[in-house]
Amino acid sequence: MELSSIYHVMDETFAYKVDEHKYVIRLMTKKNDVKKVQVAYLEKYFREKNLIGVPSTTFYLDMKKVASTKENDYFEAIVSDQILIKGVEEKINEFLKSMDGKNIPPFAYKIIEDVKKMEGKLLTMLSLSYYFILEDDNNKKYYGNYKFFEEEPTEVLDMFNLVIYQADSSYFKTPSWSKGAVIYQIFPERFAPTNDNYSSSWFDAPMDARTRTNGTIKGIKQKIPYLKELGIDAIYLTPIFLANSSHRYDTIDYKMIDPLLGSEEEFKELVEELHRNDIKIILDLVFNHSSTTFFAFQDLLKNQEKSIYKDWYFIDEFPFEMKMPSSYMGFSFSPWMPKLNTSNTECRKYLFDVSRYYLEKFNIDGYRLDVANEVTHDFWKEFRKLCKKINPDSLIMGEIWFDSRTYLRGDEFDSVMNYTYFDAIRGLLNKRFSVDEFVSIIERERGEESLTYYHNSNLLVGSHDTDRIYYALNKNKDKYLQAMTLLFTLPGSPLLYYGDEKMMDGGNDPDCRRGMIFDENYNKEEFELVKKLIKIKHMKEFKYGDISFVETSKYLSYVRTYEEEETLVIYNLEEKELLIEKYKGYMDLLTDTTFEGNIKGLAVCDLQIGLKDVPHFSITEKMNLVDFLVTNKKGDTYVKCLPV
Repeated sequence: MELSSIYHVMDETFAYKVDEHKYVIRLMTKKNDVKKVQVAYLEKYFREKNLIGVPSTTFYLDMKKVASTKENDYFEAIVSDQILIKGVEEKINEFLKSMDGKNIPPFAYKIIEDVKKMEGKLLTMLSLSYYFILEDDNNKKYYGNYKFFEEEPTEVLDMFNLVIYQADSSYFKTPSWSKGAVIYQIFPERFAPTNDNYSSSWFDAPMDARTRTNGTIKGIKQKIPYLKELGIDAIYLTPIFLANSSHRYDTIDYKMIDPLLGSEEEFKELVEELHRNDIKIILDLVFNHSSTTFFAFQDLLKNQEKSIYKDWYFIDEFPFEMKMPSSYMGFSFSPWMPKLNTSNTECRKYLFDVSRYYLEKFNIDGYRLDVANEVTHDFWKEFRKLCKKINPDSLIMGEIWFDSRTYLRGDEFDSVMNYTYFDAIRGLLNKRFSVDEFVSIIERERGEESLTYYHNSNLLVGSHDTDRIYYALNKNKDKYLQAMTLLFTLPGSPLLYYGDEKMMDGGNDPDCRRGMIFDENYNKEEFELVKKLIKIKHMKEFKYGDISFVETSKYLSYVRTYEEEETLVIYNLEEKELLIEKYKGYMDLLTDTTFEGNIKGLAVCDLQIGLKDVPHFSITEKMNLVDFLVTNKKGDTYVKCLPV
């Protein structure tokens, strides 16, 4: 047993609250090294005080292997902090009989009577002490409080500890509507003009950031029937505020909708019409930087070190001017997008007022936060409190391109744009990653991401910041269809970039921002397939279910499972036909035909199968109380934990 590979920390990744009275406990080991893992747990104060009549035994729960990378296995269990007290009086009577009334102080009888009243009641733990029991073919080890033991530990200082109150205080709920939701990203300048009055340059590419076409808010509203037909749950608009450019990430006035897009009244009508059609709306906030024509920066340019806005930015020296290289901090070294100091009290107050403005006045459903990892954690923590106080069901989505776990602890974001999946999907289909490497990336996410956030993770294969997926896959139609299938069948909330449902072409920015094509005959077959995939995404197993990879040697396949629902997805990543006769006869959801046992080259099938056909583990597995009987080491059953 490779002890140096066994890993557990008492943090929100490996021990945390996932639901009312439910707590996730995880352990990582070397791949295929440990055969069996149990988590043993008890109430710390029962063990310390040895309370008379209250069960102070240890409970044992088998942990299930939920993910495996090329290097590691992840084991997981969900424990309850509630204990159903049963058999207390019997145990007390046995104790009294054994003591024969000796050495029992008079006040203890009062305690005993109080304890008897606990019979049949639920007791919630205060502090959960736990350790792991690990077995391979030859050894058994015990692991607690970062120490290994040959014998089972009995002292709480030799165990890990989860304080229930602390776990409860860091527990957070993500908006229920966003779990597995399909979010459609719109670049307002080039999505839809009013009354389809397209400008002469609408379909031209590439276009400079200063080039304006005539996309409008009213045009978006007029395309709501199209969005309904597509089947999306929410739209996310890149910035709509007054700015110098067509992308509008250089904000001039955060409280003014760009007149080129429309008016406040038109935006209000858009929000209301979307809501009438059960579609949410998310706005893009750019709080990392402003434009140089933003009022605070203009005052700073004029008054230099005497400006009251001097500390709203990061100025190296005075006097300064706009030039390259600049003597002030800017986004990506750009002097045209100076970085805001969100630690400044007055600057922070202004930005919070902007955040409040669109939630309260227009009843929007959340924000996407640009360059979120370059803004301080303390700012986002206050931002979350503000947003959730106004609308607890609002979504807070951060743009994070790298490891985002520090932003997903319950006090900052509900979700992030998952560029890990972005890179994995593109890498797999461009053969930069092998199947095993791809599986490792997805499995690591399953093993380490919080289950609270897991289905909110915003999956994407393209955005306004990247080349389009069709272009990235060398305009290979079959690979494009596989990318779309991965986007809508992997765990998470798909973020679909406008036009990708029609297999639109486009290289890197600004070429990826071409005008939307609504011609119903344009790539109609691909559009119909994406509509079907979105419908499939709304099936419970794809919206909320767990994932298990079934075969990774010859092809890629995985099962999505939720309660009694289960679907298998198979990808043929090679040019030649793939034969898999063991699934012959199942219904293929993508073609609405019976699977004949073969998949053509670079194709995919989506099969509804039975629960017993493939091995799987479901985080939503139902358990009855009798099935979840937790016994102590001797096999006593007078205490039962509630089912999770």
